[in-house]
Amino acid sequence: MRKLRLQIPDFRQIDWHHFLKMIQAFFTEGWYFGKDDRGSRDRLRLVTCNYTSNIIANLIGGSFWTGLLILMNADDAFIGTMTMISTSANMLQLVAPLLLERFSHRKKILTAMRGAVYFFNVVFIGLTPLFPFEQQTKLLFVAFGVFIVNVISALHAPGVNIWHIQSIPNNVRQGYFSLITMTVGAVVAVCNLAGSTIVDMFKAADMEYYGLLLMRGIALVLVVFELRLYLKIKEYPYESSGDKFTLKDLIVKPFSNKLYLRTVLVTFLWNFSANTPSSYFTVYMLRNVEVSYSYLTLISMLNVPIVLLLTPFWKKILQRLDWFKTLSISMALYALYYVGLAFTSKVTLIVYPITMIYAYFMAIGINLSFTGIPYLNMPEKNQTVFIGFYSTMANLAALLGVTFSKYFILWTEEFTLNVFGFQMINKQYLLLITAVLVGLSGFCISLIDKSAKRMKAAEEAKEAASNS
Repeated sequence: MRKLRLQIPDFRQIDWHHFLKMIQAFFTEGWYFGKDDRGSRDRLRLVTCNYTSNIIANLIGGSFWTGLLILMNADDAFIGTMTMISTSANMLQLVAPLLLERFSHRKKILTAMRGAVYFFNVVFIGLTPLFPFEQQTKLLFVAFGVFIVNVISALHAPGVNIWHIQSIPNNVRQGYFSLITMTVGAVVAVCNLAGSTIVDMFKAADMEYYGLLLMRGIALVLVVFELRLYLKIKEYPYESSGDKFTLKDLIVKPFSNKLYLRTVLVTFLWNFSANTPSSYFTVYMLRNVEVSYSYLTLISMLNVPIVLLLTPFWKKILQRLDWFKTLSISMALYALYYVGLAFTSKVTLIVYPITMIYAYFMAIGINLSFTGIPYLNMPEKNQTVFIGFYSTMANLAALLGVTFSKYFILWTEEFTLNVFGFQMINKQYLLLITAVLVGLSGFCISLIDKSAKRMKAAEEAKEAASNS
């Protein structure tokens, strides 16, 4: 009988230079054309800024943010109010062009405003528990910090988006945004796992706040690094109609462009339905199910291999279909994710990781779609106006979603629901409502897509006829 022998590869025979070139080409194909190309260098800086901003957001947000509020004895109503403050303040993006369009060069002021956002978000809010006031007063300071952060964010975000998209022309966007979708989650997950482990160690020593404070210290170092990169990214001349506009124009001008309104309606539907659960499920997992920070982060780590392996698959779907159609399909399927969360409890905790794996797969299609959707059908001139309007409507939808969830939670505080013998509290059956909303939104987006294509075809035919 022949014996099977395991062939161990001889690593000395591997052409490592060629192997590394292949890896580099895999990640940079379609958007990076060498260090001698100025646009490629700026896109590389933007990729790095995507990593830093997402790491910062996760070190001071997510379960760490919820944990800080729970540590400060914030109740469900206050937690819901924080989300409402965030979304309502961000609606000021509508008036951002009144400020930004005054400047032909905006890089320095936009960088300074981003620095102010990080100061209040990372430092001020993080140190609030140390203020020499009663707990309720400290919570008011937190609310003030959240308001200031989101007001400044609203005023500078449209300008940052238009400034940075200048370095990402249409011909490189799919490759660039595919890389972002594929790798940001992996980088964030690794950092979150390390951060959660550290915070859990501090929590075990009854020093949870200092663990959360350490996360903010690390975030502050990344802030300095990111702001330095911002100052190196080139700013190109902005397209403008040359006409001065008023607050009335900021509202009327987007509404006069019916094609772009369909793009806005798409994000409105998504933001309303996706923000309905607010942050209550994280509160439910930490407070009711009593899982640890590390458990939530370990499950989120499953996102890493899924995104790395399946982003190319979703990229092919996006190329075969289009931005809107990919979004509508992935959203309709994503609705099942909320059903799984609704049936998660201490007894059925195994449902949670299975549901999250499914969600990570579907979320790739949603996230990849939204990297390009804001710029679809956008006019060439006064783009700050249109991106500000888009963001404002997105935040209005989110505000309506979180407002609905806040009062739903308050009104149903003592009401439990029995579904197939499964006892649910309000934070759980709110997710069933969300599943229905997301599914219906996905269907509506497919109808909007068909309508937009008909309108665009009609406009192109009319333009061709006038030219002939």
